[in-house]
Amino acid sequence: MQTQITFNRRAGNLRIPGALLFLAIVVVVSVPSPSPPIPEPSPVTETSNSPSRLGGQPRTPSRTRFQSPTFQSLHSDFYRTIIDNDLFRPLGWAPSRPSEPYRLLGTILPTDKNVPPQAILQSTATNKTHIVTTGDKLDADTEVVEIQAKQILLETAGQQKTLRLKSGFLQ
Repeated sequence: MQTQITFNRRAGNLRIPGALLFLAIVVVVSVPSPSPPIPEPSPVTETSNSPSRLGGQPRTPSRTRFQSPTFQSLHSDFYRTIIDNDLFRPLGWAPSRPSEPYRLLGTILPTDKNVPPQAILQSTATNKTHIVTTGDKLDADTEVVEIQAKQILLETAGQQKTLRLKSGFLQ
């Protein structure tokens, strides 16, 4: 019984310092610390890479040297490897497949022979919708060759490509 009373007395004596420590932590965390001012960016100037003639320190190269086309062409293969094999991508990541430039949304086949068939296409790059007929040009290289039910035939730079209307659940 005596050990229990001694333990309770010791625990009671630790309550006040513990509460003061907790209060000090709360105050330190809640008071915002002043942040240093953000310095203004200094202008980049073109400098030469040769040391000065009077025996002084060599000048530091400017940032514009690294943005020159010569520097980029010399090191583009090196940087392309780093970009293609990024360390911070998740495991199993694969680059997305290049998508078709256009997606077929629907076809209109009229019953009247005097009215040409039409197709509704969507540009995947700009999400712009086009209503086209046979012979229309979508861009400088792409022309509509034929419109059938649920499919359209496009010709791009001499190559023909068929776009089909996606009708299935998983397509």
